[in-house]
Amino acid sequence: MDEETGNRMVKALRLGPDGIEETAWCAPQEVPIGMVYNKTPHAVMMASPLDLHDFALGYALAEGVINAAAECLALETKTLKNGLELHMEIPARRMERLAMHGQKRAHFGRSGCGLCGVDRLEDAIRPVPVLPQSDIRIAYTKAANAAKMLNGLQPLRRTNKSVHGAAWVSADGAVMMVREDIGRHSALDKLIGACAGDGMDFTNGFALLSSRCTYELVQKCALAGISALLTLSAPSASAIETAKRANVSLASWDRKAGALVAFNGQVWTL
Repeated sequence: MDEETGNRMVKALRLGPDGIEETAWCAPQEVPIGMVYNKTPHAVMMASPLDLHDFALGYALAEGVINAAAECLALETKTLKNGLELHMEIPARRMERLAMHGQKRAHFGRSGCGLCGVDRLEDAIRPVPVLPQSDIRIAYTKAANAAKMLNGLQPLRRTNKSVHGAAWVSADGAVMMVREDIGRHSALDKLIGACAGDGMDFTNGFALLSSRCTYELVQKCALAGISALLTLSAPSASAIETAKRANVSLASWDRKAGALVAFNGQVWTL
């Protein structure tokens, strides 16, 4: 990881009109960051490991843990095996308020949004299953057509311009199902539920998401048995690492270049 920018360079394949070529891709880093107040774990957030002092103070103020910057009596960053912890010392009366109002969130905040009931750093990253090697092949032109179609298949987005879409696309490029939600995680959850209810085969196609790809979206796909994922924005470094661990074929659509950037998996072809 580049300590100054929070990025990581990864290798990928670019599939486009000019064929297949290897490329170096700059992926943003996201790590679990534990918020600890007076030695008591409070929440774990996924975030870029930059400007940590600002993050700790801003989070505490925005969540109402403290009322003023001066109530941050001390702040220490600890680097652990699984991530970082930001230890803040706050007045005893603030800790009492957290307990009294039940504000010990005990949650894991994914990049951008989402809760999953975790307050300890070691519990933040769940293990993912290793999916069987897929024998399907998805032509980049089919994936590209589906990516271009997604926006027009979102009726809610046409009216409010603010929701994410998640689609299930068959291996031959046909969009079979679309679900929407203001949260990209919830959109994927809805899609998984709809497809499972319809008895769709998760090994014979791919999930298409309108959002960027963070690790927990790959994790959701792996847990549901979805072996291929295409997103309209690029993935984080931990999303790529999770895809490799879980054997999920991961790619993003590069609109500017009109090409598919494959970070993992052999399902993507010309």
